[in-house]
Amino acid sequence: MARFAIRNPYFIIVVCLFIAVIGVASLVRMPVDLFPSVNIPVVAVATFYSGMRPEQIESNITTRFERFFTLGSGIDRMESRSLPGVSIIKIYFQPGTDPNAAVMTISNLAMANLRRLSRWRRINSARWMSCARSTTPT
Repeated sequence: MARFAIRNPYFIIVVCLFIAVIGVASLVRMPVDLFPSVNIPVVAVATFYSGMRPEQIESNITTRFERFFTLGSGIDRMESRSLPGVSIIKIYFQPGTDPNAAVMTISNLAMANLRRLSRWRRINSARWMSCARSTTPT
């Protein structure tokens, strides 16, 4: 086998090029459904409370909202960040979830949670809570 390859180098080069061309042609003809585009709905909830330290934001606002958001359906995972005066929670939904329904669910849960906060926190938080929706392509 090695002697044949050494005696006929052009034949080996042609066979390698033929295999490469067949590979590229089959890759181009591959159906699109093998690599579908998936849009994952993401809802971000930001609560602003000026003057609070990150530890207070986490214990008083972020943790409570996260617990309440777990009641929503179709949630895949959550990420949160507590900064000085700001609580940011991102809720990632399962692919195929209606983004508008996801925003409504999270908004309703957030408003229900605002009622459970103490009156002093509720007055300051209610003014500055916002929900935003986006989809992340994967």
